Amino acid sequence: MVGGMPDAITRVTLFVPGGALLRAVNVDCPTDWIENDGHFGQAFSFGTVEPATVAKIDQALGALVMMWPVDLKTGRKQIVAAVKQLREAGALAVRIEESKLGWDIATWIEIFESDDPWAWHRGAVAFLGSDNALQSIGMHVFSLPDVRIPLEGDRRELQAFATVLDIYQLAEDPLLQSGQTFAPDAETPRRVVERWPAVEYPRDHPCHNPYGTWRVGPPGGKARPTRELAFAFTPPLLALLAAAEERAGAPLTQEQVEMIRDQAVCISLQVADVQKLERGRGYADLDPELAWPQWQLVRSADS
Repeated sequence: MVGGMPDAITRVTLFVPGGALLRAVNVDCPTDWIENDGHFGQAFSFGTVEPATVAKIDQALGALVMMWPVDLKTGRKQIVAAVKQLREAGALAVRIEESKLGWDIATWIEIFESDDPWAWHRGAVAFLGSDNALQSIGMHVFSLPDVRIPLEGDRRELQAFATVLDIYQLAEDPLLQSGQTFAPDAETPRRVVERWPAVEYPRDHPCHNPYGTWRVGPPGGKARPTRELAFAFTPPLLALLAAAEERAGAPLTQEQVEMIRDQAVCISLQVADVQKLERGRGYADLDPELAWPQWQLVRSADS
């Protein structure tokens, strides 16, 4: 069900259609070649690629799928250099599988060759809306959580709020903690943010964010005290609960979850060190103070 991550973590997956010459390009990541199944154009038909280019993509022989073990912020120059090589070999476009956003090859290179986090966000992060919330999708390509905000108010203003919070993470790499407040400017009421597991997609789906989601509260929320130190469980609490439930052959009770949490081995680290730890292993652990409701959320998403 929920366990440790594999040794080799794919942090960015690029789908690059073109001709057979793409297969001969030497790139520094694992690759697969996929024959055109007749739906390549459809994969780029969401308004970010011109119809004439979509028609060419529909006729492409196949696509090179690149599975990068570095994220798109840390490894941006390396990834852009590889995409430039593919352009010389006839690549037509690039789609980021973690958000399903695709662009023609020249535009993609222009976006990510830039040093502007606003451009990176436009190129890699999509927004999905439901009846009750607006959710960013794709921040995990930068090893960062997404943002989820209730749809209570003007949708454009809410998306602007979520976008600025996304870009604040991208540009500043802050040490955000659950219970802190955020506002995009001095005139906008601050809102409390809390990090929860992301459950919008199954864990094996490329759009699933293993770093979770910042859930944004209503306007005017009051900040809670932050901690200088954070707990790091070894193994992660998420893996401990998954293993215990597998052994039990039945759902864990709240009492069992809290007992496992209370008896688990953990160390106190600076918040910055915990952040580095989760990025290194490729996923965020549960919040020990919210172990039961977060575990229930993860279980319900996986069942």
